[in-house]
Amino acid sequence: MKFLENIENGSTDIKKMGIVKALFVMFLSILLEGFGQVPVEITNLFSGKYEKAVPYVIFVFGVLVKFYVIIILIKCLSKKAFNQKTKHYLNYTSFAYATLMIIAFRLIFDNSLTLWLSVITVPTFINEAFNEFPVSPIISIFSVIIVAPIYEEIIFRGILLRGMAKKMNPNIAIVVSALLYAIVHMNIPQGINAFFLGLVLGFIYLRSGSIYLSIFAHFVNNILALSISPLFPLIGGKYGIEIHGMFLVVGVIFLVMACVGHNQNKIKDKPDIYKEFMEI
Repeated sequence: MKFLENIENGSTDIKKMGIVKALFVMFLSILLEGFGQVPVEITNLFSGKYEKAVPYVIFVFGVLVKFYVIIILIKCLSKKAFNQKTKHYLNYTSFAYATLMIIAFRLIFDNSLTLWLSVITVPTFINEAFNEFPVSPIISIFSVIIVAPIYEEIIFRGILLRGMAKKMNPNIAIVVSALLYAIVHMNIPQGINAFFLGLVLGFIYLRSGSIYLSIFAHFVNNILALSISPLFPLIGGKYGIEIHGMFLVVGVIFLVMACVGHNQNKIKDKPDIYKEFMEI
């Protein structure tokens, strides 16, 4: 994917944008995806005859729609960079600390806020989407673990966060981009999870300047969210609160270790993003 490489090395220079423009870009991406669903509905008319093939056709078409949404947004919101391409020095330690940071986030969130969010009613259409998971688990898993991290990181970190961080304080830009990321989930439980995840991913992206690293971190989060997170609500009994508290403390310790280690493992060649953004 050439556009991803161009975002990483700085060949694609995202223009400055304020909050209003970022909102417009977010709604534009939703609108473009909405138009892309029209042929999918037409395909559903043939579901009786090609029932087994339809989910795969819809999946492939959905991926193509996301691809062209990214291309359209990049064309409209970027300019060609004439300065030297950025080379990010990402070693194994960079990915290790990003992984540790995501593990810490999941331990903290899943053993605190999730316990209260579980009582909030989720909209019907969200439940219906989850109920479709067993119908085609391969497609669902691939969508959640591979497609979603790439698409969402390019939109919310590579375009929105990067553009806003050029015009405003990067800390504010991280919060706003995380809030926009929460809004598109269209329900409170997932939205709150997305907001805090957006803060973590925004921090990783601006600190490293690498879209590859934020995609990887998002990938790790989604794997843990599918495999480990559902187990925490099952913890109960006499010492349930104490066990949740123990995992919460471990998460805080991991988070401190990840932040300290991340700062010590500075990227050798500072990317241009450090020159463009004030220190956060």
